[in-house]
Amino acid sequence: MLNTMASTHGTSTHGGSSDWVTERTSISTDSAADRHLWEGGRRYHTYREGRYSLPNDEIEQQREELMHILVMDILDQHLYLAPLPESPMKVMDLATGIGLWAIEMGDRYPDANILGVDLSPIQPTSVPPNVTFQVDDVEDTWVHETDYDFIHMREASGYMRSTPTVIESVIAHLKPGGWFELQEFHWLAEGEDGAINPNVPVNRYMDHMMSAAAAIEGRKIPIVPEIGEIMKQAGFVDIKRRTYRIPYGTWSSDPVMRRRGAVLTLNAELLLPTSDKVLSYVGVTPEQADALYEDCVRMFHDSSVHCFATYYVWYGRKPESPSDTLPGTHR
Repeated sequence: MLNTMASTHGTSTHGGSSDWVTERTSISTDSAADRHLWEGGRRYHTYREGRYSLPNDEIEQQREELMHILVMDILDQHLYLAPLPESPMKVMDLATGIGLWAIEMGDRYPDANILGVDLSPIQPTSVPPNVTFQVDDVEDTWVHETDYDFIHMREASGYMRSTPTVIESVIAHLKPGGWFELQEFHWLAEGEDGAINPNVPVNRYMDHMMSAAAAIEGRKIPIVPEIGEIMKQAGFVDIKRRTYRIPYGTWSSDPVMRRRGAVLTLNAELLLPTSDKVLSYVGVTPEQADALYEDCVRMFHDSSVHCFATYYVWYGRKPESPSDTLPGTHR
């Protein structure tokens, strides 16, 4: 999760470096944007401290890289599915993390300006010359221009206090006809028949996480199945949905699904231990959390348990004019 224009950094791969930081308010290189908080052996952002619950250390950055590899595999190496014009000129990546998506977009579209925004300054400094990063919080009032061709967000809505508010900011900053795409995992484990067994370890974990989100901030998670309706309420049209079932574990006989399941499992195993603090808000002790994580890992490696996570891709278009308001459609 992010903010709107505090710290900007990037270095051209063609030599020479840009100023690492530009100020929006009083933020500087000595500010909270550039320091980090250590807790329980993990490192966290301090700019808008506590706004995002996951760490930003090397372990988390490795997990983000694994997620990028997995998602690119799921989408057959497509960075997005929205029907963009051949050469989008202005693109924004919300919750950019380590910036891999933004960097690859910059490589693929060298004439476009790509902006990645995140709470943590953990992106590379050697990037394509058309890519910049800013430390910011997209849950605050946006001060960006309002002529973006494409705004992208991946694996972030579940950590936001108000995803609908962020999506309203998105549509306000797209040009007429611009596109928004949100990609995210729905972590609840479904059986092969689509049924959700509440006793499956991953679903017991998710039940605790859902309770914690509601108790801490009144948030509802998972929210990703509802994104289409949220986009429609914000004013988007031509709304489409794609879903991809990915197995937990390597039990599938299909080699592609087995490969994806292996990467998903490793990603989940790295993600689970970051939940201690959140789970403590609903009375889960560290010992109980560890036992739950161990149950999840055993499930991942039990070939008799056939469960799937679901990867969602939602995209929609900002109307060209007030009369361009055909109802959004989901498929």
